[in-house]
Amino acid sequence: MKKKLIGLAAAALVLLQGCSFENIMQDDLLMTVQDQQTVSTAEYTYRDLTTLRVPVGETTLNPYQMVTDTSLRVVPLLYDSLVKLNLSYGYDLCIASQVDLQGTSCTVTIRPDIFFWDGTPLTAADVQYSYRQAVATQNQYTQQLSNTTGVRVLSDTQILFTLEEADVLFANLLTFPIIKNGSAAEPVGSGRYQIGEENLLERNQHWYKGNSGKIRKIRLMQQPDRETGFYSMKVGSLDYLFVDLDETIAETGGSIHYVPMPYLVYIGINDSRARFSDQRFRQMLAAAVDGGELLESSYYDRARQTSYPFPANWEELAGLAPGQSQDFERVQALLAELGLDNRDDEGYIIMGTRRVSVDILVNSENGAKLQMAQTLRETLRSIGLDATVSGVPFDEYQKRVAARQYDLYIGEVKLKDNLDLTPLFTVLLQQTEPANEQTLEIYNQWRQGSGELSAFLDSFFVSVPFIPIGTRNGAVYYNREIYYDLSATVQDVFYNIQDW
Repeated sequence: MKKKLIGLAAAALVLLQGCSFENIMQDDLLMTVQDQQTVSTAEYTYRDLTTLRVPVGETTLNPYQMVTDTSLRVVPLLYDSLVKLNLSYGYDLCIASQVDLQGTSCTVTIRPDIFFWDGTPLTAADVQYSYRQAVATQNQYTQQLSNTTGVRVLSDTQILFTLEEADVLFANLLTFPIIKNGSAAEPVGSGRYQIGEENLLERNQHWYKGNSGKIRKIRLMQQPDRETGFYSMKVGSLDYLFVDLDETIAETGGSIHYVPMPYLVYIGINDSRARFSDQRFRQMLAAAVDGGELLESSYYDRARQTSYPFPANWEELAGLAPGQSQDFERVQALLAELGLDNRDDEGYIIMGTRRVSVDILVNSENGAKLQMAQTLRETLRSIGLDATVSGVPFDEYQKRVAARQYDLYIGEVKLKDNLDLTPLFTVLLQQTEPANEQTLEIYNQWRQGSGELSAFLDSFFVSVPFIPIGTRNGAVYYNREIYYDLSATVQDVFYNIQDW
């Protein structure tokens, strides 16, 4: 209890001084969060919460004009989409009753029982109109649909998407919000809630599944930034706040629910440098790394380890062979095979009279990544490599990664809803050796439907173009009056609000 009080006092002091929350990671605050999660009904009498106060960052509720992440989080409450991502990075049908993907053609059949807030039926023309809104200007959904070359209405209940390139996971991208044809000035949706009086959302009586949850109304609270959101949670003027965490742990007086995100943390490898061009050396590095240890040292429980270049809980990985794991016997065998078995008096591997060195590039402005680089350095030193860390400001870090001025680097990439690795391969494989080029070719074959996922993963683990570490979690901070069984995804942080 003493630690808990210290944590509360420390958080309050930071708030009063107007300091940033970026580096609040004290043990006291972590202990407070743990305490909050274990409050029992014997210690606290809960009551039903029927109005939920959530933050927005701007006044518009047009999903194609929103620019702040805070506002975009309320979009799935108001506007349903053709499909909805589930907790395993697959999709569930929503407005769509069927998705038929054949090469570069995707035919979507629409449910006949979907109605907008005003009681009018939703048709394929509304989907086409919404698509055109999404691609007309730069917004949250423009890049997501960049592989789509056109949309054609086949009937009131069917619409055809044409793709530039085949993508076996294209259906995951059909999460853009559907608004009524012609309603861009004052958007009309078909979601679980509808716009009521000023800053208030009310249940949509026409919602196709029927909303029987306890939350009858949602009040939108203007919040200019994340720090204000944390303060509002602490003083009790907000009930629900999603944060795309990296280093932030904050005391809010409520509870916390971690949300898996497709933010892949990895170790980049410069295979254009002589020693790293040998895939056996890259395999050795992968066998030396313990992703769990790296994440625990930097993110605690705010990340999940993966041995694949995808989130570990992706449904498509079920039943596949396990990926890479730490194996020091394999490390020693590969070092011997590479002729790296001579050591100096301090145990470092030497070639001639020089130590075999590895430098790790990292953004020095990110404490979690810096800690990860330091832990990796100690791991590599333990197997005999003279590892060092080069921590540089973010701008310089970006330039050096783009110019391939590194041996290894600690990186992170946000994958799109279809978990496309192309942007990552584009950064890593500017000048690459044949094994990695072959892996990229096998990857493209799978994405385009002419290859198998297992074949790509087999090639990936042999060539090791990069080393996956894990995926970061976001967090929902919420009022402890919300004792319901809460689920959230990064696409919809109110994933099951209708069941609360």
